[in-house]
Formats: sequence, C-alpha cells, structure tokens
Amino acid sequence: MLTILSTTVWERRRSTLWWVLGMMALAGLTVAFFPSIRNDAEAYESLFDSMPEGLLSVFGIEDASTLVTAVGLVNSRIYSGIGPVVLAALGIGLGSSAIAGEEERGTLDLLLAQPVTRTQIVLGKFAAAAIIIGVVVLSLFGILAILNPIVDLDFTLTGMVGANVTLGLLALTFCAFATALGAGTGRRGVTTGISAAVTATFFFINGLAPLVEEILWMRRLTPFYWLQHPNPLANGIDPAAIAVFLGAIALCLFVAVWTFNRRDVGV
Repeated sequence: MLTILSTTVWERRRSTLWWVLGMMALAGLTVAFFPSIRNDAEAYESLFDSMPEGLLSVFGIEDASTLVTAVGLVNSRIYSGIGPVVLAALGIGLGSSAIAGEEERGTLDLLLAQPVTRTQIVLGKFAAAAIIIGVVVLSLFGILAILNPIVDLDFTLTGMVGANVTLGLLALTFCAFATALGAGTGRRGVTTGISAAVTATFFFINGLAPLVEEILWMRRLTPFYWLQHPNPLANGIDPAAIAVFLGAIALCLFVAVWTFNRRDVGV
C-alpha cells in the first residue's frame, strides 16, 4: 500500500508542481489587486453594488460591500469562486485516474498481481491523492501567510487554516466521489464527465438557490455551501462543515471499496 502511495505521488510530481504554481499565482494576483481597491474603496463599492445580484450569488457573494475588504475579495476569488472549481477539478482528475485510469491503461493487472488487496489499492490511491491535494493547499496557505503582513490583509491564523482545510476537504470529497465512480465503472471518461457534471450542478445550485426561495433548502446538499459555512476565512473552522465533508468522503470510499471488490475488472 505504501508503495502504491509513493509511486503515485512520484508519477505526479511534475503536474503537482504546476498545480502549486497555478494556485500561488492565483493568490498572488488576487492579493496584488487589493491595495488599489482599498485605496479607492468607495468607487469600487459603488461598482460592485451595480452588479446583478444573480451574478454575485453564483460566486458565493451575498453582500457586494464585502468585496472591498481583504476577506471578501480573497473569498470571492479563491475560496468561493475560481479556487473551489480548480481544486474540484484536481480532485476529480486524481479520483478518475485512481482505478478507472489504471484499468483503461491496462496497468491495473500489474497492481492486482502484487501482494495487495483491492481495498489497499483504493486506499493507497486515495492517500496519494490526499497528499497531492494537501501539497497544493499548503502552498496556497503559505503564499497567503507570506503576503498577509506585507499587504496588511489582517487575516488571522485560525481563519487561514480554516479556509484552506475546508478547501482541501472539498477537493478530497470530489476526489472520493470520482474514485467511487471509477471503481464501479472502470471507465475514466465516463467518470470524469459525470463527476464534472455533478460538480457544476452543485456549484450553480449553491449560487442560484438564494435567488429562488423554493430551492433554498437545496444549498445544504452541496459541498460548496459547507465550504463557505460560516465564512471560515473570517471565523475559522466550523466543526459541522468538517463533519459533513469527512462523512461524505468516508461514504464514497466505502462505496469505492465495496464496488471494486465485487466487480470483474477489464485487464
């Protein structure tokens, strides 16, 4: 199992580096834009207030006035806008390649020929994905921690930890879902497509539900709601959100192990 973990991480070392650089660039560009907003806050606030409520809601922004604050700006770009979509894509990519990718490449038979169980293969692949996601999220935390005093963002340590932990758990949730789907179907393309569709559906339900009272209750069914409940960058970790993410991950891994152990694989 440790060999599976280390081999998977090593094979993805180059792509992981690009993910790290991409997230650091996103954070750096977002923070670099903040001083100009802070220096002309009234003008920017008027601009943001003129934007359609629906457009702001899609990106998890409930109050346009918060965009002139460091917490509001970074949240809108990194922790409720682009960042979650990017990390979800990373999780889906890792999850879809864990079992289904190996099966389509014809390398799964080499793994099954080793003295490991199918359960160990699933858990080893997921552990490797967790390490990769952890490295990417840790790099994001690191760049924000460096820029925090330089740009006077006034982020708290508990806030930065809370925001990045929940962002990492969001990516792991979609990774676990894709792993389970790939373990059941053995088809990487199908797994990626369905996972992407589910992610997009959750994203837009979370964003548009506040505009339609009849479906407002559906927000709680989406991982994106728990990502920003209750604004971890400002308030720190929410135990309820952590419990929801961990429960979803555990359920998906259980399904992945159960289906993979009972399915005839194509080798």
